[in-house]
Amino acid sequence: MKKFRFLYIAAVALLFAACANEEDGIGNNGPVAATVKADIVKNITRATTGDTWSKNDAIGVNVTSTGYTIGDNVKYTTTGDGNFTSDNPIYFADTRETVNFNAYYPYQENVDGNGIVNNWNMAEVKEGEPCPADFLFATGATATKSSPQVQFTGDNQFKHCMSMIRLTFKAGKGINENNAFLKNVLKLKGIYKTGSINTQTGEVTISGDRGIYESDVDDKSLKNSTTCEFIVFPQSLDNNKMDIELEVADNGTINTYIASLTSSTNNEFKGGYQYTYTISINNTGVVIENAGIERWQTIDEGPLDAEQQ
Repeated sequence: MKKFRFLYIAAVALLFAACANEEDGIGNNGPVAATVKADIVKNITRATTGDTWSKNDAIGVNVTSTGYTIGDNVKYTTTGDGNFTSDNPIYFADTRETVNFNAYYPYQENVDGNGIVNNWNMAEVKEGEPCPADFLFATGATATKSSPQVQFTGDNQFKHCMSMIRLTFKAGKGINENNAFLKNVLKLKGIYKTGSINTQTGEVTISGDRGIYESDVDDKSLKNSTTCEFIVFPQSLDNNKMDIELEVADNGTINTYIASLTSSTNNEFKGGYQYTYTISINNTGVVIENAGIERWQTIDEGPLDAEQQ
């Protein structure tokens, strides 16, 4: 009788062990947290680290599949190596479930129920600082309880959703570069400056009316050229162009110049593209020498003239 009881207890123990293995597939039915590995497309707007993350960069992670595992706008941070963890991570609820994820940068605490952040503004890129307007989005990554690292890499890496304008000014004919400076403000005219971002889809939407964006360029020297960069909303151009207005001091005389920027991508600034313009300032006007485009991704739009007013 004792022998039979011992065999019965052993059989029950084996049954429980088998159930545990069946539950999570790895012999562990405890909680397993999702971790994140993320890459970004080559990026010159993020501090000084090129296409890498910076210390304390934070992303928002969403579970997009329907199942037992859930997570909305969960904050994950990195030390700068591209590996992200969370103080309150997403936990996998079912070992049999393949979970889909998307993510966005930079993390926003105040997101509405549809993942929308309103009052998003275009901004100037400042050297050595991440640009607050640079909205990135990643999707298509999957993970499981037995393989819990969410990999936003390869085709699923973070991509830019906004557009970038890069303006390089240099002294041209009749201008003494050693004594020539931009003055007061640079004006970008006829541009949509505000809108919203969707942290669940990566969509950006403009709002309000076209206006003028002003950038402080006072006393920037034209010796060896000077560059201004802006993150803007994807948008069509007003009358197929965007005018810029600038003032240049040459040997103490200040003149006003106007140049028209065009786009080779169907007369619009497209999301994920960088538009570069080299603008030569002559004593008779302005010439756009090179204009290009790339996916962030630069589009070189060729030479540009600025007319003196």
